[in-house]
Amino acid sequence: MGRRNLHNASPPATVGRMSKAAAIHVVAGDRTGLFHALSLDLAGFVQLRYWDRVPTAKGVEATDLVVVDLTSLPAEFAADGFAPLLERATLWLVTGEAPVHPAWVELAARTSSRVVGCGAADRAAGYTPVTEALLEDFSRQTGRRLARLVLEHEPVFRPVEPLVELICQHPWRVRRPKDLAVLTGQRIDGLKRTLAHLGFHRVEHFIVCVRMVAFEQLMARQRLPLVVARRLVGIGDPTNARRQLKRARKRSGEAFLKLKSLVA
Repeated sequence: MGRRNLHNASPPATVGRMSKAAAIHVVAGDRTGLFHALSLDLAGFVQLRYWDRVPTAKGVEATDLVVVDLTSLPAEFAADGFAPLLERATLWLVTGEAPVHPAWVELAARTSSRVVGCGAADRAAGYTPVTEALLEDFSRQTGRRLARLVLEHEPVFRPVEPLVELICQHPWRVRRPKDLAVLTGQRIDGLKRTLAHLGFHRVEHFIVCVRMVAFEQLMARQRLPLVVARRLVGIGDPTNARRQLKRARKRSGEAFLKLKSLVA
C-alpha cells in the first residue's frame, strides 16, 4: 500500500467550540462528506478537525477520537501511519461496500479501534450511523462531566448519584420512568421508594428535575448556545419540558424546597 505525498497535504481545518472535551479528528478525502455531516450534527459542543492525511501525534490528545472515512480515501492511502496514534487516541473506521485493505483490518482488530459500517444510502443521507454512534459516545463522556456539575450544584442528589449519571449520560434514552428502570435493572416500584426519600412522588418528576438542573448548569457555567444545551440534556420540546417541570414542582414540592436553585 503506497503512501500519499504529504508535501502538498492541506493543513487541518477546525470547526466547533473550543473546550476541554475530546476532539474528533476526521480523516477523509474532502470536507464535503463525513466532515460536513459531523459539522452539522456535532459542531458547537465538540471540536472537529479535518485532515486529508495522517494527523500529527502532537495534534492528537489522549482523549481524542480519530475517525477515518475509508469510503472517501484513495486506495493508496497508507494505514501504517495510524498505528502510533492508537497509543494516544481511539480510532474509528468508517467502511462502505468496498473490501477493506488488510492493513486496515489489522488496525480494526486493536482494542482501541471501532468499525462503523455506512452504506451508500446512509452516506447520502448524512452518514447517520456514524453521527449517531459518535453522538452517543460523546454524550456518555459529556454526561459524566455534566453529572458532576449537577451534583456539585445540588448535593441533595448525592444519595442517588448513579441515577443522575444515567440521566446525564443517556439523555435521549431516558424519557420515561421505565427507561430509567431498564438502565438500572430495578423495578419502577423500587425507584419510586428510593426517590420518595428525596421528596419526589413520581419518577418522572425526578427525571425532569435533573434534566433541567443540568440544562441550567450548561447555560450558566459552560456558556453553551441554547440549542446545544438543550440537545445535550435531551430537551426536544422546550414547551413540553416546562410543562413537565411545572407539574413536578406542584406535585413534588417537598423535593424542590431542598434545591439550591429553582429551575425555570
